[in-house]
Amino acid sequence: MDMLDQFLEKVHTMPRMFYNTVETFGERPAMKFKMDGAYTTITYRDFADIIEEMGAGLLSLGLKKGTPVCLMAATSAPWGWADFAIQVAGGITVTIYPTLSAEEIIFIVNHSEAQYLMAGDANIAERALSVMDKMPSLEKVIVLQRDYGAKDYRVIDLSELRLLGRNLLTENPDAVKEVWQSLTGSDPSGVIYTSGTTGELKGSLLTHQDMIGSLTRSLKHMTIGGYSATYEDVAFSLLPLAHIWERNNSYLAMIAVGACIGFAEKPTTLLQDIQEIKPTWVLLVPRLWDRIYNAFRGAFTSNEEGKKLFDWAMKIGEEVLQRRTGANGAVDLTANPEQFLDEKLTVDFRKANEMVFAQLYNMMGGHLKIPYSGGAFLPPDLHRSYLKMNFPLLNGWGLTETAAGISHGYPNATKIGWLSPMVPGVEARLDEDGEILVRGIGVIREYYKNPAETALAFTADGWFRTGDIGEFDEDKYLRIVDRKKYIIVLDTGKNVAPARIESKFTGSLFVEQVVIVGNDRKYISALIVPAFDYLLYLLKEKGFEVDEAALEYANINGIDTCIKVGPEVINHPLLKELVDAEVGRVNSLLEDYEQIKRYVILPRKFTEASGEMTPTLKIKNRVVLENFADEVKSLYQ
Repeated sequence: MDMLDQFLEKVHTMPRMFYNTVETFGERPAMKFKMDGAYTTITYRDFADIIEEMGAGLLSLGLKKGTPVCLMAATSAPWGWADFAIQVAGGITVTIYPTLSAEEIIFIVNHSEAQYLMAGDANIAERALSVMDKMPSLEKVIVLQRDYGAKDYRVIDLSELRLLGRNLLTENPDAVKEVWQSLTGSDPSGVIYTSGTTGELKGSLLTHQDMIGSLTRSLKHMTIGGYSATYEDVAFSLLPLAHIWERNNSYLAMIAVGACIGFAEKPTTLLQDIQEIKPTWVLLVPRLWDRIYNAFRGAFTSNEEGKKLFDWAMKIGEEVLQRRTGANGAVDLTANPEQFLDEKLTVDFRKANEMVFAQLYNMMGGHLKIPYSGGAFLPPDLHRSYLKMNFPLLNGWGLTETAAGISHGYPNATKIGWLSPMVPGVEARLDEDGEILVRGIGVIREYYKNPAETALAFTADGWFRTGDIGEFDEDKYLRIVDRKKYIIVLDTGKNVAPARIESKFTGSLFVEQVVIVGNDRKYISALIVPAFDYLLYLLKEKGFEVDEAALEYANINGIDTCIKVGPEVINHPLLKELVDAEVGRVNSLLEDYEQIKRYVILPRKFTEASGEMTPTLKIKNRVVLENFADEVKSLYQ
């Protein structure tokens, strides 16, 4: 902890942090990634050589200190190289999700006045080039691929950029060093754009000190919670690095301690890649944890014998979890569960662990110590299911504006349904309406070139409005109720938190997605997307002829998934019966005013491709309600 305090006091910029690691861990593995069909590993010294050539290449092109550079690429080793190349050249990394529309790309480039756009592949480069005439500040598109062979003078590739850099470094070996050593903690490091209150994008401006402070506070928080990250850790990076959470925790925090970052080849190869990388540290969003749990449970329960084994093991897991839970509701996930058990339960636990729980652990690479859920609400029932399986899943919360997590679970004191106290250096309080207000290390002070949004985001005395409704327990643990803007107010005046209702469907075999509606209405209704894959299996087992031509499939997170069905499936009595039973089950857990009085079953899933999901797999309620306006209207006729 003393070392981390000194780190925060003495290290003020991203390049200084990076070169500290290069000096200490230069020959240690820095990145593991797939190249030319096989996994390869580079050291921190290799990493430094690459970014110095790329950074010098940017300087050769004319990049000036404090100039924004857009980075639009999938999560990969070249994303990391590009980010630090921008940093050591004194630029500002402006991240763009690779799935954003042309209009959003134009807005971000123009608003940031970026000179250069680093594109992860040919497809992204071509999308940028097609609208380049609408982005007057943009001078070059830099493709992060070797030997791209651009035929457009406005495009260069990675090989050309590095050659420009080598030539500059031959003339002036200290060209890059002179720039990064002139940076201070108050200089801007990055801008990340998110949706504003009107739907227009707004940019969170994060300084070097914000970024260093955020990763340091998280590492200190983990140490308090019983786990200290070291150079022996291996992170599995799959989520978008354009998002602050993945960038801060699976990437920057790992670099700070000299750990290795293993990159998934692509989302569709998640389980294969995790077997190859064998991480100790993994961050995934709740929807992915839900899919993994359901896939694992489904594999066991596909036959009667397996179902009996799984149900028995989970019953034992529940008994063990109750024994492990302290008087304050916290569970020490770093302790051996057997110390809390009698002889019989120990024997049963060992059997359940060997025959069921260990299979999940091994499926996730066999070395996990810190699996985190974040980016959205983690339903308590899903969290409990993982802890019952002796799987140490942790829960985190933060925002782009807070430079990622500011309340994330302690390994040695995890509470289901709760997060943790605030990380060191950040304080929080509740406003009169329950909104969480925060201030401290890593919290932004302004939106980039947007005084109107800045004024709305802060109280008169400088607290940042998170937009989340929360509550604290007697141990100062935080619980998120819902997004303030999503709280439904019925025409009776009753407040309803949609996340509470939607979480009750987690783990359902029959319902996969739910959007709760009812603002200014007399009662709560729902748009429901069934779990098509499982329901199609049931229908076929019962001999029902499905119109295969009406089915649409997509590969989502490594699993071929049915995303659309025909009307004969939606209208089948069995499907209606099973969904109705699930709604009834959920309603039995709710207050009368929260209960779903009417619902409509939708024929397709919400997807990122349809614009209804974010890159981090959160449902865009506003877009869903627009796309299904007729269905919502029918619920109140």
